[in-house]
Amino acid sequence: MVGHHRVLRWCTRNSGAGERRVASRTRALDAPERAVSRARLFDADADDGFDRLARLATSLTGAPIGAVWLADEDRLLLRSVYESEAPTGRASGARGGETPVEQALCGAVVLEDEPVWVDDVDADPRAQAADAAIWAARAWAGCPVRDPAGVVIGVLGAIDARPRAWSPHQRDVLATLAQAATGEVALRVALADSRADRSAAAQRAAASDHVAQEADRQAREAGEQAQEAGAAARYYREQARTASVQAATSEQLAAEAQRLARLAEQHAAEAEEFASTLRESLLPARLPDFPGVEVAARYRPGTGASVLGDFYDLFPTPGGWGAVVGDVCGKGPQAARTTALARSTVRALGHTDDDPDAVLSALHGVLHVWFDQRPSFVTAVYAGIAPRTDDGGLEVLVASAGHPPGVVQRRDGSITALQAGGRALGVRAEPRIALERVTLELGDRVLLFTDGVTEARPVGGREFEMEGLLDVVAGLDPSADGHATADAVLAAVDAHAAGAALDDTALLVIRAVPRQSRTT
Repeated sequence: MVGHHRVLRWCTRNSGAGERRVASRTRALDAPERAVSRARLFDADADDGFDRLARLATSLTGAPIGAVWLADEDRLLLRSVYESEAPTGRASGARGGETPVEQALCGAVVLEDEPVWVDDVDADPRAQAADAAIWAARAWAGCPVRDPAGVVIGVLGAIDARPRAWSPHQRDVLATLAQAATGEVALRVALADSRADRSAAAQRAAASDHVAQEADRQAREAGEQAQEAGAAARYYREQARTASVQAATSEQLAAEAQRLARLAEQHAAEAEEFASTLRESLLPARLPDFPGVEVAARYRPGTGASVLGDFYDLFPTPGGWGAVVGDVCGKGPQAARTTALARSTVRALGHTDDDPDAVLSALHGVLHVWFDQRPSFVTAVYAGIAPRTDDGGLEVLVASAGHPPGVVQRRDGSITALQAGGRALGVRAEPRIALERVTLELGDRVLLFTDGVTEARPVGGREFEMEGLLDVVAGLDPSADGHATADAVLAAVDAHAAGAALDDTALLVIRAVPRQSRTT
């Protein structure tokens, strides 16, 4: 041991495997397009996202130091660091420093390509003292941060000067934050690529406009020369020939201008396709199949929305299932980051906790730190669903945080709107969650949705409002399946808005069915 400073170093017996993994990472990063994306990532000046994640690592695990490293071939760059207790200066002084992977505190995560949990450096046979340590580390944990291709591009870690046993909850939280960091990396690379594509398309469009103007000018000059050629037949013939040549050139230039214009349209379509792909990556690819529950989900981006602000998810919990619908304030990359963080946090907490109040309260704490006094918020409604053991059906506990209330349709056709309540998440230090318990008999259903439904309106017209939704649901066949209900609601919203729906729309229909039935 060198004084009180420690750093993780791999033993000689692991060096061969480490060299093979480093060689594999180097080959994966040698592709030209990967090199461009990584260069844009390392040239980024704003590290607010990584700084907030480092701070969340300390507040949610209790460790005094949280940090984010980015890997550059065989070296690690300390990109963000946060020290929560009695700052010593080691953490802030280390920001921006580069360290070989084999000598870095978090090098094991890169070499192993998986999370590493060290409860006590002295008791861990994989770790030994290093010559130049900058942290007094006795326990640490690290999870890999990946790029869109799945290659480990960094590490999110937590460090403690005292030995500690990392609990399953702390490991789950740290893994969730690493997923958020992975989303931050993907968004940075995608945003840089999208900006470059738009800039290139704009330059091509400007060039094609210039070519078209030049072609028009040359065509006018050719016409003037043809008119002046009437002074003499011979001179006229010569001028006519010259005009003919110039006209041919003008046609070629006009054809080139049209080609460049089509190319600009193609790039614009590719940019929209990328935005659509990013939206799909922030929503579940498919809904799970649970016995006794039929679920229909619909999502539609608003007119002109580049990246979504609404989200939904459905996942198993210890005692049943959890369903969440949320609305993030804002659009674009920042809203996408918040959406990814909110959805992954709810899923991670819901896997281990059946209490919807506790899940939304914990999400509030994460968002309050994440926003860091920025004027933003998230509204959400979370339904904890449990099967009834007597005669079938479902017990549903609905937790609301400033979100539009859900709607219950009974199998006899009666309609009830749940009570709205709670306060938007991330706004103030203390959360305020409203709870309401609902029993669904076989055939009953509950609708959870975002304000894209109730606030839809035509240009200059009135909003659809809750009354419009209740009228639509009241007119539906209560024996129809959830998919028919979801399609009918969206059709009514479209008809009311006359194609002018500006906001995102997310809708979940949850219906109690016999246990042997399955969602198709």
